[in-house]
Amino acid sequence: MTYLWQVALHSAVMGSILYAWTRQVRLPSGRTKRHLLALLLVLPMVTAAIPGRGRVEFAEGTAILNSARILAVPLPGSLHVVDAFVLLAILAVAFTMWQELLPALRRPKADGTDVPGFLEAMVHGRPGWAQCVVRVSPLASVLVVTSGRPGRPQLIVSRGALDSLTAPEWEAVVAHEHAHWCDGRWWHTHALFAVRLVQCYNPVALWAFREYCNEVEIACDAVAARGRDPHLLGRVLLKFYHSTDRRDVAARGALRKRVDVLLAGGPQDHALPPLTMLAASTVLLGLLPWIV
Repeated sequence: MTYLWQVALHSAVMGSILYAWTRQVRLPSGRTKRHLLALLLVLPMVTAAIPGRGRVEFAEGTAILNSARILAVPLPGSLHVVDAFVLLAILAVAFTMWQELLPALRRPKADGTDVPGFLEAMVHGRPGWAQCVVRVSPLASVLVVTSGRPGRPQLIVSRGALDSLTAPEWEAVVAHEHAHWCDGRWWHTHALFAVRLVQCYNPVALWAFREYCNEVEIACDAVAARGRDPHLLGRVLLKFYHSTDRRDVAARGALRKRVDVLLAGGPQDHALPPLTMLAASTVLLGLLPWIV
C-alpha cells in the first residue's frame, strides 16, 4: 500500500511539473512528447522503489515533503485525505474496467468471410504482413483496428468501413494501421500498457497512457500521409469522427486533434534537443526520491 501511494504521489508531482513546463514551451505533438509521457509512466515506479525512504528518520528529517501529514488531514464526516485517495483509486480501477473490458465484451465478433480481394491484396503487400489475417466485423460504424501479436497480426474492419471508404482511402488507412507494427511501436505501446495496468489505480497514469496512444496515432498518421495529399487522410479521419458515438467525447476529441495536427504539417519530432530531455529526466530523478 505504501509503495502504491508513493508511485501515485511521484506521478502526480512529476505530471504537474511536466504539464506546466510543456505548456510554457508550447510543446507540439511528436517524439519528444511521446518520450515525456513514457517517462511519466515509468520513472515514478523507479523512484518510489528506492530503499531507505520509508524510514521515519528520513521522512521527518531529510525529505522535503512528508505526505503522511497530508494524508492525515481530517475531512468532513470523520474522514481523512487518505480515505479520499482510496476512493479515487477505486474509481480509477472501475474506469479502467469500463474503458478496456466492457467495450471488448460488447464488440461483435469478426470473421474472415466476405473479405474483399482488393483489401487482402493491399494488406498482404505490406512488408511483414504477408500472413496478416483480415476479418470483417458486422458493425455499421466506421471501424478499422489492428490486433494480434508479432508474426500473427490481424486487421479488423467493419462493414460500415467497407461501405464508406474508397480505394485511395483504404490505401491510406492500411498504411496507417501497418505503421503501428513498424519502428518498435507495437512493443513500446504494449510494454507501457503493462505499466499502465500495474498502475490501474493511478489517474495520472491512465491519463498519460491515453495521451501516449493519441501521440502514437498522430505518428502513424504522419507515416500514412507520406507521398499523399494529407487532406485524403483528413477526410478519412472525419468519417471516423462522424461515425463515433457523440457520447464518446474523448474519442471524438482525439480524432479532431489528429486532423488538426495532420493538416498543420504533422508532428514535430525534434521540438526539443535530446540534452534538454536528459536534463529534465535527471532533475526529476534527483527530486522525486526526496518526496515521501
